Amino acid sequence: MKNFIELFNDEHISKLRQQILFSGLSDHEIFMFIQYSKPLYEFLKEGQSIRIDGKYSHMIGMVFSGSTYVYSVDYEGNKTLLKAIDNGENSGTLYAMFDYYNSLIEFTAKEESDILLMAPETLFIVEEKLAVIQQKILVNMIASQRQSFLDISEHLACLSQRSIKSKVIRLLKIYCEKEHSYTFSIPFSREELANYLAVDRASLSRALGEMKNDGIIDFKRNNFTILKTNYFKFQ
Repeated sequence: MKNFIELFNDEHISKLRQQILFSGLSDHEIFMFIQYSKPLYEFLKEGQSIRIDGKYSHMIGMVFSGSTYVYSVDYEGNKTLLKAIDNGENSGTLYAMFDYYNSLIEFTAKEESDILLMAPETLFIVEEKLAVIQQKILVNMIASQRQSFLDISEHLACLSQRSIKSKVIRLLKIYCEKEHSYTFSIPFSREELANYLAVDRASLSRALGEMKNDGIIDFKRNNFTILKTNYFKFQ
């Protein structure tokens, strides 16, 4: 981990301004907060991973550039895919109000990514000169956490389905409704999708093949088209 303040420049301000955590802040306000909070910084190359545990586990994590997968890791080293974060997604703030002292979180870069870790006391303990800036960021954090809770609810809705086919249909319905389209992409490879749905990859491929043969869906890699739209109505 590096001290971000040693690397901080105008290009970083431009990237941070696009994140929901800093929404509505001026460049000067962002600069002031970074100077005060002194966040830690990590750059990940494509495919590279970093695990957040120990003294870092309580910190506020943010992916402010690039695309990453977020996993939880149990004591035996088994990983569960929690979320995929694509570039520009407004939920760059990750699990900022949770305490992960007893857990292990792993970020794996889909592409080159920039990650910040900030001590929560820089937000929750008021600094008189920065009180207005801290208040703005806290309001933004609440909005970001709302999206995080929605993501968790959607994940649980998929996992609660009894069959693999039902899990797939529930997930595709979520993306169909998000895109307001019967043609869309999902941010998972087959292996990642199997991990996300907690199913065997071969069984997942078999279920997808059956759904394709039955004329319910068509797909190529992670691009899907809904053919039987009665399964996937959206408003």
